[in-house]
Amino acid sequence: MPSSLFERVRKVSDEVTDPRFRVLRDHHILHQATRRLMDETFATFRGADRSFIREFQTGGFSPRVLELALFAALHEQGHTLEHTGGAPDFLLGGDNPVAIEATTSNPAQGASPAADLEQLPQGKHPLIPADLDDAEAEFVLQSAKALRRKLEKRSAQGHAYWEAPHVQSRPFVIALESFHHFSALFHTVGPLSNYLYGRRDVAARDDQGALILTSEKITEHRRGDTSIPSGLFAQPEAAHLSAVIFSNSATVAKFHRIGTELGYGPEDVAMLRCGGLPDPDPDAGRPIEHAYVVGDYGPEERETFSEGFHILHNPRASIPIADGTFPGFTEHRLRDDGLVLTTSARPDYFTSHTLVLQGPDARARARGYVERYRADAASSSG
Repeated sequence: MPSSLFERVRKVSDEVTDPRFRVLRDHHILHQATRRLMDETFATFRGADRSFIREFQTGGFSPRVLELALFAALHEQGHTLEHTGGAPDFLLGGDNPVAIEATTSNPAQGASPAADLEQLPQGKHPLIPADLDDAEAEFVLQSAKALRRKLEKRSAQGHAYWEAPHVQSRPFVIALESFHHFSALFHTVGPLSNYLYGRRDVAARDDQGALILTSEKITEHRRGDTSIPSGLFAQPEAAHLSAVIFSNSATVAKFHRIGTELGYGPEDVAMLRCGGLPDPDPDAGRPIEHAYVVGDYGPEERETFSEGFHILHNPRASIPIADGTFPGFTEHRLRDDGLVLTTSARPDYFTSHTLVLQGPDARARARGYVERYRADAASSSG
């Protein structure tokens, strides 16, 4: 098996390679940090099978990037990966063993997948859907389809994932990321939480202007003539699903940012990240717009692979996940009052995009862009 993800695979021509893979392979200088960190991560990924590189280079690019980022997150958390040589994708050992199967929502044949590469600076965010309501409805239906595909899958022996001998007695988890549309990564964990728990938050203000949240039940999710029942975790067939892991940032851009922080990139390439962060004010009604130049801070503020991963616990799971199993993930649990309790080690972006600049003045231009972004955000919030 090749030692690098970017070595040519026999009988794989450029015509069948993913265009996003070709960008990484052919733009050596621009993606130097990405390639090095991806190869370093892959070198320690004992769970990868022989088809991993071929799929990474062709039709399975997005799922393989998700698996690589999830492995890196589990590795930095100290988990021991037991090699199974098959399904599910990750079998964690140690004091809190867990089985994890990764999946993605995918575009229709011939359609463009999510834009998980970095973007060039431009005035308008290129990844915001034109019709937000319709895009969110599609996101929920596509996520539900991907999850159900895994719940209904059976092996040649007729076993579901959780019935396999090496998985029995372990919590079973599905990790999900959405790539079904060019703008799919814009969507946050919120709509997925609504689908899994069958509840949505309702915001109101009291006489003093304080934000009051209550919960209401959701019965279905609809897009056009298609509808599905809400509350997957409440349905009997989901009792064996202990949790769902979700991310909208397990992407090439994450590897590029972290690789740049580690000093793997050339001096004439600079990156900046911008997006929305949670506002610590309990009465805030909108995120804080924030931007930063990658690497303009100390090691203690560096991004981790765990950031951006959410774990939504099934309150009716037959085998719950022990507390503290996934340090660094943002955790979501349904409370008795129908609201979802969210806990996080540190604030993380709801959604973001990464811009890359190249040239002798790249860092100065990136800092100027960040200053303008912050000024615009301050003026619009004021």
